Amino acid sequence: MTTLCPTPRFRLLLIEDDSRRERWFRAQLPPDIPLTWAPSAGTALGVIHRDRGHVWSGVLLDHDLDLRNRTADDRDLCGTDVALALMEHFSLDIPILVHSTNQVQAPRVVRQLEQKGFWVTHCPFYQMDEQLFAEWLGEARAIWADLQGDVD
Repeated sequence: MTTLCPTPRFRLLLIEDDSRRERWFRAQLPPDIPLTWAPSAGTALGVIHRDRGHVWSGVLLDHDLDLRNRTADDRDLCGTDVALALMEHFSLDIPILVHSTNQVQAPRVVRQLEQKGFWVTHCPFYQMDEQLFAEWLGEARAIWADLQGDVD
């Protein structure tokens, strides 16, 4: 008897502590794309450690994640810690959109991710609009579709 595995579903991981930004990203997505929101660095690290490899289709990453600290340890964590975990546990095929407005740390994180081999787009949230996000989403979906074609 052959067991068929369901085709993995395109889904995004949003690492963002600002609920207004979470609502903005969610409003830009078509209803068929699930968005999982990790509102703190600690929550994001838990998701990353749980979902290693190529579970996610794309990551939306903020750097300064101090608005929704859930534990005392969260106060000492930021997007840099999250990026290091992504580099260690996620497939290089997963596109990453860094939307942080931190003018020092965000470009540094982008360089680190790119040097590791990730496809990274940096667009500070204050420059983000529907068209830019739609373009990134289209690229992420194309990458996902190509990868699913490789599985068959």
